[in-house]
Amino acid sequence: MTPAEILAQWDDCADRLAFPMLDAPGFRLATTRLHAYRDAARWAVIIETLGCHEWEVGHAAIDNCLHVFGNCLGRRPGAAPGDYLRLTADGDDGPTFDDRGRVRREARTIRLRGRLTPLPDQSPARRPNGEPIAYGRRWRDDELLRWLAETSRDALLATEEELRARIPPDIPKLLTLDAWRHPDLGSEEMPSQSETFRQLAEALASGDLARYRPTQSPNTQWRCWPAGAALCD
Repeated sequence: MTPAEILAQWDDCADRLAFPMLDAPGFRLATTRLHAYRDAARWAVIIETLGCHEWEVGHAAIDNCLHVFGNCLGRRPGAAPGDYLRLTADGDDGPTFDDRGRVRREARTIRLRGRLTPLPDQSPARRPNGEPIAYGRRWRDDELLRWLAETSRDALLATEEELRARIPPDIPKLLTLDAWRHPDLGSEEMPSQSETFRQLAEALASGDLARYRPTQSPNTQWRCWPAGAALCD
């Protein structure tokens, strides 16, 4: 395996819309995580994108999509229907959301992977300057998800078992990233043009983690999208 082969797979996936686009139309990002694995002959990468889809409401809109790449998959790289993890459900107070995707005033809890979790006492929505929006405003599904991603992040991201179900179980992990500089696919920046993914390809091919030494600021925080990476420069 070579860096060029790894980058070629990522570019091919980007061409067919199978590589994560963090500001994809109709998608509201909450958080991300990247896992990389390799040994002398094999490599694999899984990128998680937790967010909401505008064509659904409430729990139906929320998922964590696992984008799977590598030369040892036994499947086509990208995301298959079974790679969308549904992790939220109603609490003990009836439906969490109304039919417009707004949190019901009566809702006090939500279930994350079946575990009962209290909802915030006031809207987690913030103004651009960081100040809370006035109490009493009901928040949307994506606003609640972004708050949950800050307060209960690990419960909404993939478990080791979920990750290993999609790659060979014996391939060693190279690294996990919670922040990185992601290519702006909407502006036609390909993974092979990205410092992050060029360096990751070098590290995956060589096994030398020192090859991953990014100089650019991360842009995987949801506030960087869809307005663009300039907000995080």
